[in-house]
Amino acid sequence: MLLAFVATAVRSQESNQQLRQLEKYLQEQGFSVEHVQSSGHEEKGVTHQFRALLYVFGVNPESMYDSKLTAEQNQLRVHVADSINRQRQKRMLDAVDSIRLCFARLGKDASESYLYEFHKNGTDTIKYSLSFKKDNDTLYSYRRGNAVYFHNAREAANFDYVRENSADGGSPSERGNYNHIYSVPTDIAWEGMRPFDYVAFEKRIAPVLKSVKKLKGTKAYPIYWRHDEGFDDNVGTDGHLLSKTTRQSDYTDKHYGLTTGTLYFIPRACETEAKALYQQLDSLAYDYVEQHPEQYYRYNFTPGFSYRNLGEMVSGQDIEGDSGYSLSSSADDKGFYILSFTTKGELWIPREWRKLKSYINGELIYLK
Repeated sequence: MLLAFVATAVRSQESNQQLRQLEKYLQEQGFSVEHVQSSGHEEKGVTHQFRALLYVFGVNPESMYDSKLTAEQNQLRVHVADSINRQRQKRMLDAVDSIRLCFARLGKDASESYLYEFHKNGTDTIKYSLSFKKDNDTLYSYRRGNAVYFHNAREAANFDYVRENSADGGSPSERGNYNHIYSVPTDIAWEGMRPFDYVAFEKRIAPVLKSVKKLKGTKAYPIYWRHDEGFDDNVGTDGHLLSKTTRQSDYTDKHYGLTTGTLYFIPRACETEAKALYQQLDSLAYDYVEQHPEQYYRYNFTPGFSYRNLGEMVSGQDIEGDSGYSLSSSADDKGFYILSFTTKGELWIPREWRKLKSYINGELIYLK
């Protein structure tokens, strides 16, 4: 994990180093720190965003009671639950204290900073924000409750935190959201931006995907997801879709979409090899977008496979047309999944994409 962070730190030399050190600390403490990098934001150049979700869910000691055990055994289970709660709460307390200290220190140097805290009867609320403006620009901000957010800052950071007592008498639940965003200007004019060259990108990652097929038990399946004009499907539990995107602001319209590509499956037994391949793909993806800031892309760094959910590693857009590309990954109890696909029109992702040979207007054909 630390090696992954070092690689990320090298990629972001233009940011505030105190914030980057804070993010390093959070990652070392086991919190997931996500790095999203994207191009094509008019005068902003390349935008970097670091996000961290901090949460603690306490274990209710009473839930550990088992009538089949002796009183001594149940007392031991309660003791274990209390110990787990103390460890989790200390980790969160240390993280919040570190964030508080960082925001307080940077406040005097920031263009604007806001620190709000409320504590009463075991409920705690924290709202921090700070920003650094571009040269002599005027900062534009807006309030949402006791939080402040900025529109046009060169660099900004926010932290929202809440701690609430448990309704069932267990340990309090705690959740915090940390967000840090900054932009690195480029000399590429808006009209100089170009569509993402997915053909060149796929050639770049082809050797790694070829090596995937050499692992024992690995499979490669074609992706074919299609919905025709006028067909609709629900994203909710009653529908066949995990998610869907639209290319127009009117989300009631129904448009055509065709997604094709390849799904690679790596069995759980090859976990070491799968994780190494993920790191190779991540490195190649980042090198490519760094070399092509003139192309529309969105790069998302995480230390490894996204469990359960489908995590996007890099995506590219053709702003002038209606096509796009995605390199995504996921993992579950069976193994690891890598998807490389292009979309013409709107992207609809079937809920059972791991098992499907095709999705055509809601008709599901499963892999044998």
